[in-house]
Amino acid sequence: IILFSFLTMTMSSIAILLFSLLVVQTLLPSHAFTSLNIQQNNLISKHSTSVKSSTQTSSESDGSTTTAAIPTSRFVVQNRFQVRRGREAAFEKRWADRESRLGTLDGFRFFCMLRLIDNDKNKDDPNNYVSCTVWETFKDFEAWKKGDAFKEAHGGGTVGGVISMLAATARNTMGKPKPAFWQGLLPEGVPGTPPSDGEGWKRVETDGEKTLPTDCFVAMNRFSVKPGMEDAFEKRFATRESTLKKYDGFRGFLFLRRDGGKKPGDGRDSDDGFTHSTFSIWESKANFDAWMSDQKNKGGPKKGEGDKKDSKPPSSPPIYSRPPVPTFYE
Repeated sequence: IILFSFLTMTMSSIAILLFSLLVVQTLLPSHAFTSLNIQQNNLISKHSTSVKSSTQTSSESDGSTTTAAIPTSRFVVQNRFQVRRGREAAFEKRWADRESRLGTLDGFRFFCMLRLIDNDKNKDDPNNYVSCTVWETFKDFEAWKKGDAFKEAHGGGTVGGVISMLAATARNTMGKPKPAFWQGLLPEGVPGTPPSDGEGWKRVETDGEKTLPTDCFVAMNRFSVKPGMEDAFEKRFATRESTLKKYDGFRGFLFLRRDGGKKPGDGRDSDDGFTHSTFSIWESKANFDAWMSDQKNKGGPKKGEGDKKDSKPPSSPPIYSRPPVPTFYE
């Protein structure tokens, strides 16, 4: 029935649907675990290599105009999916079965598919999966979108492949994925090692009946910073004394600054109201919990490091328009 309905759509409707999907569904299971300098393979991700730290300005990285306290070092693209209940395993299989060349492309640093872990703060969040790709620069991301690798990952560029992709999307998800663009700041991580097979991706076996086992744990603390307070907020992170690398299981960290609404650098407010976020990657939740426990014993996370609880904002002037929202993924 779904295929029939797609085939009987008008050409204009198909064109509109294809355009919107191709614009937002930009994160492929390309399969490299890299540029936070991450060493381990993740959920539907592939390999990991060591990456140099970048200090280019925002305009050099993504073309947007911003006078920020911290220069941009990465460009991050996320797509948020609302996967239907009972279709989680099928959704994961679609990503796991894709063969992607992301790991071989210039500027590609990291990919993972994130599965939401419910907690009291985000139990009502309908977006239960998030794909996340980290690029060295915005230009690298744009080059991928215009190249053959993008077409291969989206139905192979054939009518039949595109229809199959659309049909699977309709079965597995509710509505289109919602994009979120970020400027990545203050990258921190451990050296990685590429896979020995030379292919540049990790092959994932799944039957589509059971969800995939966890490969890593990701903590995001999402912030809504008041207009005009962005620089003061970012400087708190830039001046922190980080000890993350000392802890077992730590793999990478980025401080994220939202970059536009519907398109990178378009100047629009984000659809969820978040302006910044932390993004830390650990081998397991146990590693993250051990770090949090140690920070509490020492009197709390050092300034800017808290992925679970941020220190109280100054009483005057207030930085946040609402409390931070900790969100956890596997």
